[in-house]
Amino acid sequence: MITIAQRLQFEDVFPDEKKEDVVYYIKKVSKETLLRTIGFCNTNPTTNFDNFFTNPTLEDNIFEKVIRYSKKNNIKEKPILISKYASLKLAEHILAQKDLLEKPISIDEDELNLFKAFLVINTELNNNQKFDNLNSDNFEKLVDLTLTFKFPESDLALFSNDDLEFLKLIYTTIYKVDELLKFLNSNDDFVELKVEFLKSFNTDSEEEFIKHMKFLFGKLLESKITKNYTFEVDDDSALNFLKSMSSENIKIDEDFTVLKNNPIYFLEDNLFSIVNYFFAVDKFYRSTKFKLKEIYESKESLKKKYGNFFGFFNKNFSEDFLMKNLLDDIFHKKYFVKKPDTEKELDGEPDYYIRYDKNIFLFENKDVLVSKSLKSSGNIDDINRLLESKFVKDGKKSVGIGQIINSIQEIQDKKFRYDEGVNSDKKFTIYPILLIQDRIFQSPGVNYRLNNWYKAMVKEKLENSYDKNYIKGLTVIDIDTLIFWAPYLKQKDRHFKEILIDHLKRMETHKKINASTEKEELLRKSKNLMEQLGSISSRKIPFRIPTEDFVQMFKEVIID
Repeated sequence: MITIAQRLQFEDVFPDEKKEDVVYYIKKVSKETLLRTIGFCNTNPTTNFDNFFTNPTLEDNIFEKVIRYSKKNNIKEKPILISKYASLKLAEHILAQKDLLEKPISIDEDELNLFKAFLVINTELNNNQKFDNLNSDNFEKLVDLTLTFKFPESDLALFSNDDLEFLKLIYTTIYKVDELLKFLNSNDDFVELKVEFLKSFNTDSEEEFIKHMKFLFGKLLESKITKNYTFEVDDDSALNFLKSMSSENIKIDEDFTVLKNNPIYFLEDNLFSIVNYFFAVDKFYRSTKFKLKEIYESKESLKKKYGNFFGFFNKNFSEDFLMKNLLDDIFHKKYFVKKPDTEKELDGEPDYYIRYDKNIFLFENKDVLVSKSLKSSGNIDDINRLLESKFVKDGKKSVGIGQIINSIQEIQDKKFRYDEGVNSDKKFTIYPILLIQDRIFQSPGVNYRLNNWYKAMVKEKLENSYDKNYIKGLTVIDIDTLIFWAPYLKQKDRHFKEILIDHLKRMETHKKINASTEKEELLRKSKNLMEQLGSISSRKIPFRIPTEDFVQMFKEVIID
C-alpha cells in the first residue's frame, strides 16, 4: 500500500561472492572517479543498474544477473541501484577516507567496484528498514509506517522531484537570512554575534557575505538545469568563502551532521563540487543556528542577559521577529484585528492572533530540535513521544496544541483576554494553526496524527460547547511554506482560509476504494493514503513566484 522501491543489494547480484564492507570497494576505485561520482549522482538521479557501465559487455552481464534475480523472486517492478539516501552515504564514506587510489586500474574496475559499493550500502539500508504489514487495513498502522519511512527523508529533503522544492528553499533561505541580519542589526548587544558569524564564512561584511551566498545559489540553480556538477572559481575572495564550507575531516555520522556542515568539496585548487544541493543552501540558515550557538555561548554577557541560546533564539528571533514580521506582512490591512502588543507576555497568550469578518486564526509557533539518533532510528514509538512532548504536553505543561485549546476555550467561554470583540454572542469560526520552523515536521503523517490528538483533546475539553462547524481541525504549516506563499496570501483575504479548508478536507476525508483488480486497488489505496497524510506544503495552489520577483532577489550578483 505504501510504494517502496526494491533496492538492489549485494547478494541479489553476486549471490556466490563474499560481501566486504563499503570501504573495501572504495579503496579499489580511483580518487578522481570517486569524487566525480558524488557530484554526478546529485545531477543524474536516473542512473540505474542498466545504464551504469561504460563497457557494454559488463553492462549486459550485470543486466542478466538482475533479471535472473527478479524472475526468481517474482519482482515485477524495476529495482533501483542508486537512491538519494544511498548517494549521501557513499559521499560520506568517500570523503571520510584519507588515502584513496590516485590512478585507476581500469575504467571497468572502477565502475564495478563502485557498483558493488552501492550494493553494500543498499544491503545496510534494507536491513535497517522493516516492511511488514504494508498492505494492512489498519489505517493507523499505515500512518505509523509512513512516519517511520518519511520522517528521516523529510529532514534530508529527499524529494522524488525536487526542482520546485529547491527553488522554494533558495527563495525562503534568502528571505530568512535577510531577516536574521536585520535582527542582529537591531540591537547593539548582537553586533559581536553578527561579526563573528560573518567571519565564520571568511567574509568581513554583510555585503560580501550576501554577494557570495547569492552567487553560489545562482551556480547551484544553473547546475541543476545543465546537469554540470563542477564549478570553477578564480576570485580569491569567493574561494575563501567556499573553503569555509568544506573540510578534509569528514566523519561517518548517522545524521550526516559533518556533511551538512561541509556541503562543498574541492576537486582541484579552484574546482569544486557539491555533496548535496539542499545541504549547501541549508548551510546559510538551517545550519546557522548551531554556528550562532557556538558564538553565543562564548559571550558571557549575552548568556547572563538573555539566558540559554535556544531560549533566546527561539523566542527573540524565531517568534518575535521572523514569525511576527512575516505574519504582519501577510495580514497587513488595517481592518484585521490582532492581539495588542504588551511589554510582558501573559500566561497562555497565543503566539499570534488575527481576526477578520467572523474568522479567527490562532497561531502557536514551535522551533523544535530533533536529536539525530531519533531521526535515523525509524522507531515509531520514539517519533510519537517526540510529537507529544513537543506539541501537546511537556510534563504537566501544555505546549503547542494544549495552548491552542486553552485559547479556544477562552473564546468559547467569552473570556478571551486579547480581543473583546469576540466576547459577544456572535459565532466565530476558529482555525488553529501550529507554525513550525523545521521542514521535518512537514513529513507525511505528522499533521494527520497531531490533528487526531487535537480533535480528541478539544472535544474532551469543551464538551457541549464543541461544534466542529465552528472549531476547525489543526493545520501544521512550516515557516518556509508561509514565506513562499506570502505574495499569494496577500492578494485576497480569502486565500489563506481557502487553503486551510482545502487541506483539512483532504486530510480528514477517508475515501472508499472501488477497483477491478488487486493491483489497481493497491495503487489507489497508496495514492489516497499519501493524499490524506500529505502536509499542507504539498498542496498545490494557483500561484507561482513571478520570475522578475525571484530575479530581483539576486540583484547583487546580476551583471547588466
